[in-house]
Amino acid sequence: MVENIIEAIKGYKIVDLTEEIKPNVLKINGQYLRGNQIRKFNLQQFINAEDGTYMNFIEAESHIGTHIEGPSHLRDNLKPLAEIPLEKFMGEAIVLKFEANTPIKPEHLKKVKEGDIVLIWSAGGAYITPEAADFLVKRRIKMLGVQGVRPEDPKAENRLVTHTLLLENDIPIIEGLINLDKIEHERVFFFGLPLKIAYLDSSWIRAIALEPISN
Repeated sequence: MVENIIEAIKGYKIVDLTEEIKPNVLKINGQYLRGNQIRKFNLQQFINAEDGTYMNFIEAESHIGTHIEGPSHLRDNLKPLAEIPLEKFMGEAIVLKFEANTPIKPEHLKKVKEGDIVLIWSAGGAYITPEAADFLVKRRIKMLGVQGVRPEDPKAENRLVTHTLLLENDIPIIEGLINLDKIEHERVFFFGLPLKIAYLDSSWIRAIALEPISN
């Protein structure tokens, strides 16, 4: 069985969809390295007293880099990420690409199937209309991921329409993806697993796509 899986994967290439985070680092020798994040992400080196190995204390916000937001991001009485089945975070994904500043509407999402992970890219400024968000919920997708796309319609009265519709229906939202524009196929296999930390509303993920190798 394992041999069959390994053989099948040979027909795919891995596309890394994860942004590299460069935190602020305070090293053992007192050297301070400035990172590339606006939000808090600090590492402080220390030496393990038991074996002398180098380790790090981490002080950070979870909504940094490529991250996934779960239902409890919306309200405390909704599910944290650790309570969502792992199957939700992997599976067949459709990759949709749009011109800049496009209002994404239901008619743009006709190829989306029930159970899809929907990954949406634009050159910038595109946004998901409330009608499109409602369409994705009714289509019963697994997850939504975006790059260069605002999940929310900037003109909507409720500025959290998409978040509310999706998260209340246990549909996580991935923000901070990269390299979706480099994917050539419309359908890929996607992995984006959150850390299993109790109560967490958002988690950094290592997001990858397995894309068929073109002959």
